[in-house]
Amino acid sequence: MEPRINCLNNNATEHAEVQILLQDLYSANEQLKRANAFNEDLRRGYKSELEALVEERTHELETANTNLRLQIAERVKAEQQLYFDAHHDSLTKLPNRAMFSDRLSHAISHLKRHPDQRFAVLFIDLDRFKIINDTLGHHAGDTFLVEIATRLNACVRDNDVLARLGGDEFVILLDSLQSENVEDVANRIISSIEKPYLIESNTLYSSASIGIALCNEHYQNSDEVLRDADAAMYQAKSLGRGRFVFFDDSMRDKLLATMTLEQELRIGIEQDQFELHYQKISDLSCKKIIGFEALLRWNHPKKGLLTPSHFLHLAEETGIILTIETWVVEEVARQLQELKNDPDNRHAFIAINLSGRHLTQANQLNKLVALINDQDFEPQRLILEFNETAFSQHEELSLKGLRKLKSIGVKLALDDYASGVSSFNFLHNYPFEFIKLDRGFIRTLTNSDRNLPLVKALHDLGEQYGYRLVAEGIESENVKKKLHSVGCDFGQGYHISKPEKLQKGLSISKTKSCA
Repeated sequence: MEPRINCLNNNATEHAEVQILLQDLYSANEQLKRANAFNEDLRRGYKSELEALVEERTHELETANTNLRLQIAERVKAEQQLYFDAHHDSLTKLPNRAMFSDRLSHAISHLKRHPDQRFAVLFIDLDRFKIINDTLGHHAGDTFLVEIATRLNACVRDNDVLARLGGDEFVILLDSLQSENVEDVANRIISSIEKPYLIESNTLYSSASIGIALCNEHYQNSDEVLRDADAAMYQAKSLGRGRFVFFDDSMRDKLLATMTLEQELRIGIEQDQFELHYQKISDLSCKKIIGFEALLRWNHPKKGLLTPSHFLHLAEETGIILTIETWVVEEVARQLQELKNDPDNRHAFIAINLSGRHLTQANQLNKLVALINDQDFEPQRLILEFNETAFSQHEELSLKGLRKLKSIGVKLALDDYASGVSSFNFLHNYPFEFIKLDRGFIRTLTNSDRNLPLVKALHDLGEQYGYRLVAEGIESENVKKKLHSVGCDFGQGYHISKPEKLQKGLSISKTKSCA
């Protein structure tokens, strides 16, 4: 019995332990479930947070990437605009000198590899653009240039290069010339430019002077081609404008000679190589001297004594003439001072010929007035001569300038009358006290009296308008008598006296004056 009881007790104990173990296991399972659930919740939380972080970061990266792409695009656009601005004209949007020179350099290189591939450069300068710009203003001038660019663009092919160098200068590179004739293009351009322009309710007209340089294997760079095309363009302008001229080597030789002459002119001024020769002006009624014309001479160290016909045009073109004429005024003032001590010529006048620049450029006019006022002589003994070309383009400005000069006391003369247009407007509207008849006109009187009535008519008009006639280039007694017979007042020429250089301190003439 007792062993059985012990056995039952043992089983109960074991059962209790098992129950405890089961409860512990269950409890552990519950804890594990709760832990797993917590871990799952935690995992889900982390996942959501991580996904949110990833999504946020991804969005930030996408935004940054988009901004970067926009910045890159803007940078590329800015660089393209900078390149365009650096290689194109801001007004017409055409290629500029830099881009044109680059394309021309490529064409020169291509020609060396493919001698059969011809090209040509057209250098175009617009006539009358400055007048349009000065008259209507820069806005109208800009509008005019844009219209010019449009018309030029319509005259060339897609593979040609049209560029604006600046101002009113355009250039065209006619590339791969085969069937296209350069002359055809040039004529097309001239015809297009000559058509009227309607700008700000104004109908305007212009023309084009074109210089053409054809391809040549001797060209080494773009500057040489442009130089030659430019030289041909100036030749076209000098021949009358509204035309084209092909460059040839003689033009280069002429340019070199012109550059050399300009350098020599400047050296001549620095080294006092200029001098004045004086030609007597006679009263044809009493055959006595009333004054002199100071004639400019250049004592060139190699070429000898040169008259203005050898250098005056270049001096005018470069503006050197203004410096030379300042010296002339000062030298004549000195000579007038010396004449005060010459009893025969103390009242004689001296005439000098001046550039029209003094009349049309306000600063030069003021300098001339100041220069004359600074000299110590009677201003009425100085005669300033201007020829007709001084008034051809700026009549109103010239008239104002003449009146200002007259107000300081000098006398005025119209030189070379009857050599060109010779408008009667100059006789009655301009304050001239002398009208000088051109030597070419006077020469016609040698073998013919046909023009004598005209001389008489001019003399009669002078009685009414207050000027006196002076005949230039009198080479014979016969012509002198003819002029006197129709009332011509004064004269000069080789028959009366040749121009002579005067020595300082010596009398300018031993002939008595009736001034």
